Amino acid sequence: MKDPLIELSNNGKLLVVTDIHGNLKDFNKYIKIWESGEHEYFVFTGDLIHAMDLKEDGSVEIIYKVRDLLKSEKNIYLLLGNHEWSVITGIPIYKGGINLTIMFERLLKSKFGDGWKEILDEFKTFFKKFHLAVRTSNKVFISHAGPSRYIESIEDIMKVKDYDDPILYELIWNRYGDYSLSDIDRFLEKVGCNAMVVGHTPVNGVELIGKKQMILSSSFSLGKKAYLSLNLESEVKNAIDLLKYVKFIN
Repeated sequence: MKDPLIELSNNGKLLVVTDIHGNLKDFNKYIKIWESGEHEYFVFTGDLIHAMDLKEDGSVEIIYKVRDLLKSEKNIYLLLGNHEWSVITGIPIYKGGINLTIMFERLLKSKFGDGWKEILDEFKTFFKKFHLAVRTSNKVFISHAGPSRYIESIEDIMKVKDYDDPILYELIWNRYGDYSLSDIDRFLEKVGCNAMVVGHTPVNGVELIGKKQMILSSSFSLGKKAYLSLNLESEVKNAIDLLKYVKFIN
């Protein structure tokens, strides 16, 4: 993994979107928000792929659109989710007893025929360019999931290279219950932050875990669909301070 940690300055606004899961309609809504020019930075927190409870899986179209955006746009950052990780590692991932790894391969076969394996390899190479986390200058830590209990300093994240690293694993897989409120506090102290933003766990738009962690559901959710429009120049003492920057799409 190259450049596991992205550090953002205190200039302008940051758009944070979580867990698109192949929902092309929602993805396009967030792209329109980005193209409005209101934000200087854009972070997807992972799980762009694998449609959840959708009749049509737009994962392939989303991947191609994101790749094109990266060629023409600056300051767009993609974080690794557990679903991209499953493609990279070849380890199956299941939802409701359905093997989403097999379903993704079937999707590629339907679109690319005999050339599907080459496309899968292309996607693996692309996913390996994803980052692990973002830290903002106003002390907000952003990752797909987590925290990790293996952290002693921010340098530990910078050193992550392998996809079986326990730090990486916990930052893409851990849900509340795998960790405690005290684990969140300890983690944030070690990485020099006051609040943490994650996706991964479906909620009704937004949910706070204690005072330090915010869970966002931007597409695959339990109801509302929320994103973060964070002023990077603002003071953030905890996740409660982030609530005023949460917005919703229909």
